[in-house]
Order: sequence, then structure tokens, then C-alpha cells
Amino acid sequence: MELRHLRYFVAVAEELHFRRAAERLHMSQPPLSQQIRQLEEEVGAQLLLRNQHRVELTASGAAFLERAREILDAVESAALEARRVQRGEVGRLAVGFVGSSMYSVVPERLSAFREKHPDVALRLHELGTTEQLRQLESGRLDVGFVRPQRTRPGLTIEPIHDERVVVALPDRHRLAAQPRVHIADLAGERLVLLTRAGSPGLRTALEPVTDEDAIIQEVAEMQTVIGLVAAGVGISLVPESVRGMQRRGVTYRELAEDAPTVALAVAYRAGDDSPVLEAFLRLVHAMAPADGGEREGRRRQSRR
Repeated sequence: MELRHLRYFVAVAEELHFRRAAERLHMSQPPLSQQIRQLEEEVGAQLLLRNQHRVELTASGAAFLERAREILDAVESAALEARRVQRGEVGRLAVGFVGSSMYSVVPERLSAFREKHPDVALRLHELGTTEQLRQLESGRLDVGFVRPQRTRPGLTIEPIHDERVVVALPDRHRLAAQPRVHIADLAGERLVLLTRAGSPGLRTALEPVTDEDAIIQEVAEMQTVIGLVAAGVGISLVPESVRGMQRRGVTYRELAEDAPTVALAVAYRAGDDSPVLEAFLRLVHAMAPADGGEREGRRRQSRR
């Protein structure tokens, strides 16, 4: 028994007329009549009563019609589900992100993806860059927003946004009164920075303008950095998007000279053909910042 036999029978049972059923199925009447007889033989029961004037369902036919509709509906539902999976409309996605990215371009991308793909379960994890890369390699994360330092074997890392570094100062700091801060003004200042292990990309970007001996505190979370600045422990150099982290007692100032820039990148396993991941990456790249921050955009290079 094939699905087409069920479709043929349902059409005849609903029309109760072979000619109209044949027209509905876009076929001629004799082959349809033959297929219904073959179906009855295979089922082992008479499903239809026929005479020159009318077609009627037998009791067996009525029972078979109910089950045939259920089967066809189930097959259509399965096909629809398969198509949705292929389009990345259903499933799960584990997403990592560095804390500072939540003040940058990441929230709008997550919001847009949730709106477009409401049946995909997003599992979000705030992690440093190094830990994200480890979890991507182990399969615990599917995609991550990282501050990359270098390429990583087996992972694809695509910068999507560049931003300048700014100075975070205690409100009462002498430099807070200036509209812009010169790099030379930072000499002798105590620095509070994210750890190199947790944020290798940011620390590499800061090397030209920082003195390792001036670093008095290294922490794992950006919120802790800003909290320590507010407490007067020291100053910090942070991505410009962190200015969105408004904290009483903290003032942000731009650098007067060419400021270092730090990239935000999307990272995922090379060769991962997950439809959900593909849909997520399409949206991430489609929402590239208008300022040209997406330096590599849609270019997918496997970092082997």
C-alpha cells in the first residue's frame, strides 16, 4: 500500500463520485477506479458501494477514511517539520558571549533571531573568549561572540564589528574633567584590566598603550572592572560599547590620539552544517554595522 492509494481513496470518499475525484486528482477515471479496487483487495474489505447512480462508503470504508486522513495528516506534518529543520526554524543553539558584547551589537542580533525563529531554543552563556573557544571545540557551544587574538585550528572566526578603546575613570579622577585623554596622561596610572586568559584579544589590542607594571588588578568580568573603577581602585581601558554600562562614579573619556581598536567576532566549528547555526550566521552577517565594522562579513574561511 502506498500513500497515493490513500490520497486516491480520500478523494473518492469525499467526492462520492469517481469522475469528480479523478478531476480533483488530475487523472482519468479508469485508472482511479482500478487503483481503488487494488486498494480494497490489499485491505481485504469492501470500502465503497458503487452503482450507476451513486457511490457510498461502507462501514469499513468510513473507518478506513478516518485512519487514512490521520496518516496523510501525519505525513504532511512530518514533511513540514523536516522542511522547518532544514531551514533552521526549529532546534536548539548554545550561544556564548563576552560580557562587553551585550553593550554592543549582540543584543539586537539575538532579539532579531528570536523574533524570526521563535521555535529555536537559545541557550546563552556569558564566558570569556578563551573559555568560549574551548567549549566550541568540545561541542558544548555552537557559536560564540568573542574578542579574538589569533586563529584557532578547527574553528572559523569572523570579525563582525570593530570598536575603539576608551578610558574608564573614577568620577573624581583628575582626568575626568578633560573632554579627551592623551595616552601620555596614562603614565603612572594604576590599571584594572580583564585577564589575558579570559580576554586575549582585548589585552593584545591594549599592549601598545599599557605598561604591564601598571596593572594592579586583573579580573574575569567586565562588570567587575567597572565596579573597581567606581571604587577608585584604578582606571581601565575598555571597548567603547562598555559606555552603555552606566555606573554611578564612573566617567568614560575618548583618547585624543588614534585609539586602539578591538574586534568582536563570531566563532563556530569549521564544517558545522547545522541548519540552525546557518540561519543564525545569515542573520548575524545580514545585520552588519553600517560603519563597515564587518571586515570579513560573509567570507567563511575554515581556520585549519
